[in-house]
Amino acid sequence: MKKIVHTDAQIKSYLDTIKNSIEGDVGKALPVYSSIPCGFFAVPRLLFPEIDGLGSYLTGKPEATVENITTYLRLILSKLDARYSKYAVFITFVYRHGLLHQHAPKNFEYKKKDISWMFNINNPNNPIDVQREFHLRFEHNFLQIDMNVFYKDVVDSIDLAYEEIIKSYKEKFDRSVFIQASPLNKTNILKRKQYAKFIKNSDFTFFKKI
Repeated sequence: MKKIVHTDAQIKSYLDTIKNSIEGDVGKALPVYSSIPCGFFAVPRLLFPEIDGLGSYLTGKPEATVENITTYLRLILSKLDARYSKYAVFITFVYRHGLLHQHAPKNFEYKKKDISWMFNINNPNNPIDVQREFHLRFEHNFLQIDMNVFYKDVVDSIDLAYEEIIKSYKEKFDRSVFIQASPLNKTNILKRKQYAKFIKNSDFTFFKKI
């Protein structure tokens, strides 16, 4: 695949597509979740993969999930709330890894004490400053994240990401998009050592029908 160098307008269009998708997938669901309430795990499960992808445009490494998410929290989302940088590593390992690899966020221990997590969905009719009081609040050994604020911050951060990318990260953006757009094939899957024990050439025999 020929490498594509994106113009500023193309980068803006690419990021706007992601923003519109998040607004459609999460924004329309949040009012339902707020009224029941539910969706405490659904919202972050939708947002963390997007943050991972957005972070890859800053690192140029689509496969580096931890680096992508912590970079995006520290470099972009911290412009909206400095506490994202403070809690970046904890959020990545406890919230993201737990929710995408198991049913709930992971347990964390410090000095033989449990450091716990909490989600809430504040009343969306409250002013954003009021909602933010219950977001990224660490007390009584709990880190609390508000889903309304988290969603709004991720959406608002995308314009900030665009500004940062065209200023300093265009090559990283191009590299990430190029890697993600490159199609998988049988050869590059089979040669990965981590798959050798359970993926075989015979898993692709149905291709013979093509």
